[in-house]
Amino acid sequence: MAKRNKFSFMFAVVFIVLALVTAACSSNSNNTVNNGSKNNAEGATDKPQKNVTLTYSIWDKIQQPAMEAIAKEFTAENPNIKIKVEVIPWGDYWTKMSAAAPAGTLPDVFWMHGGQFVKYATGNFLEPITSKVQAGEIDLNNYAADLATIYTLNGENYGVPKDFDTIGLAYNKELFDQANIPYPDDTWDYAKLAEVAKQLSQPEKGIYGFGAKLDTQTGYWNDMLANGGSILSADLSKSGYDDPASIEALKARYQMILDGASPTHQQMTDTEATEMFKSGRLAMIFDGSWRISDIDASEIIKGKWDWAKLPTGKSKRGNIINGLGNVMSAKGKNKEESWLFLKFLGSQKAAEITAEMGAAIPAFNGTQDAWLTSRPHLNLKVFTEQVADAIPYPSGSKSYPVWFAKEPEIMSQAWGGAITVEDAAKKVAEMMNQAIAETK
Repeated sequence: MAKRNKFSFMFAVVFIVLALVTAACSSNSNNTVNNGSKNNAEGATDKPQKNVTLTYSIWDKIQQPAMEAIAKEFTAENPNIKIKVEVIPWGDYWTKMSAAAPAGTLPDVFWMHGGQFVKYATGNFLEPITSKVQAGEIDLNNYAADLATIYTLNGENYGVPKDFDTIGLAYNKELFDQANIPYPDDTWDYAKLAEVAKQLSQPEKGIYGFGAKLDTQTGYWNDMLANGGSILSADLSKSGYDDPASIEALKARYQMILDGASPTHQQMTDTEATEMFKSGRLAMIFDGSWRISDIDASEIIKGKWDWAKLPTGKSKRGNIINGLGNVMSAKGKNKEESWLFLKFLGSQKAAEITAEMGAAIPAFNGTQDAWLTSRPHLNLKVFTEQVADAIPYPSGSKSYPVWFAKEPEIMSQAWGGAITVEDAAKKVAEMMNQAIAETK
């Protein structure tokens, strides 16, 4: 089943661009079913009237203002239902959810990640929404291409698509101007990235050309793909970390630290790489579309930075695409109210709020343009233009939570200089393959 979900997501990647191009048309189709205001108005006599407070758990503090704005809009239409937006940092989120799931104390509604979905769906911890879909209460065709299939298992629907994201190259225009170096463009490859990063580095001033951080989705996974390597085989049955092309890409990233073109692993552990970029100490960094509002809020670099596409590798431009969903607890005490909120989270109105506040690229068809223009001073189109080259986030199996939790423990040894990058990559591959075999 995980394999089917994987290929469904890959199918989505191919067609998301078409969904964006036809946004103007699709935004006016099927909205009657999915517009929160209209649904609530037409079904007013059926709405529960007891006063309840639902907990909505998310892991991104950056998106908290947008999620609270959506919750406020929902409560304005449903005065008897209050929403408490709870932010749990990513590092603690799944630990808390793993404990709450078997105890029957999961939040009423919460964010779901593709890598964790199978675990929670097979554990019967998520409330199926298949009957709601079949009854026409929500139309999953309203979301960009086939994103809804990420949260479908054995014919059951569990989640409503929230957004999707890709990775871009953020750069500090001021540092480029001071060095009289042209900004990154579509012609850049990894050799050019390394060359310019070295030119822009001023270690004596605490300024570096690139943040070669130890990270997967916003880091070396993109390098590995661009170099012709892989993270997992297409059928999710074998690690790609021990592929010579993957190892070569990992070595090249680490070499930027050795060359003084990047801060050390310890420096980026003490101060997270994106924070270093926000303070003007990094000229370039890979980051996700979800970090835009966070970076742009920095008074130090506001108006002095922009986005470019990732550099090309040996044969292509690597990029990771992912899509989050909203789900509800199977053990929730207020399921009817939770469903109303879940449906509203999947509405065009909620997507427009997400887009206009620049929180994320919304999944609802026809609303992406509002996100693209939410910050006209930034080149946000690089994120949607890279969709065609992107590879789905390597999740969708029971083994993912196991190997993903152990991966940084091994790779950090290499980034810290304790073992070679090649040895670390081979150890990760061995660990991944064992996790895959044990969770079949």
